Amino acid sequence: MNTDTLTQNETLDTKIQTGKFLTTLLDSGIANERIVLKKNDKIELTATNNTPYIFVIVSGVTSIFSKINVAIDFAGEGDLLDYNVYSSQLFGKALTDEVIVWRFSQIDVFNQIAQNAELQLQHYHMLQIIQRRLEKKQMQATLDTKNMIAAFIHTLAVRYNTQTNDQGMIELPRYFSRKMIANYAGVGLTTLTTHLQQLMEDGRVIFNNRVLLIDAENGI
Repeated sequence: MNTDTLTQNETLDTKIQTGKFLTTLLDSGIANERIVLKKNDKIELTATNNTPYIFVIVSGVTSIFSKINVAIDFAGEGDLLDYNVYSSQLFGKALTDEVIVWRFSQIDVFNQIAQNAELQLQHYHMLQIIQRRLEKKQMQATLDTKNMIAAFIHTLAVRYNTQTNDQGMIELPRYFSRKMIANYAGVGLTTLTTHLQQLMEDGRVIFNNRVLLIDAENGI
């Protein structure tokens, strides 16, 4: 089983675990709010009184930014936005045209977890997924710039698009703009374009003004 298949299976398992987690929380009767966000709407991870929230994403994709507007991660259907992991110094922003989330008070969730061993395991599983994702990004960031950019694009393409075309290429969803990719990689737009052109010469990506596809095998 290759790493892409493992990633896709892990994503599916996480969605299943998150579905059970969300159902249990909604059935518990604790306070909650279903929120529909439009593209670029901000998601504050804490209330105005600094009370931390936990969000469960039902549909759509969000970016996670630092307070200085640096993209550090992305979260989609079946993912958790948890104050514990991201800290109060971060915020979310809707990346797709619509994002639907359920919001809970962290303390209410923790009280339920304390009473339910299965809920505790589900929460732990989701936190581990987030942690592994952040660790993977840190490892990819040690590559040279060209290969780092390729690794980031490949990881996002595999995570958010399970379809490979007949040329063995995966399209990065178009809500990941060049500006967003450059921000996530910590490079300027000019640097990103230069390395994309080099990757295209290597036969590892195909790109134009509208689409960006990367070799399913990545070639690193």
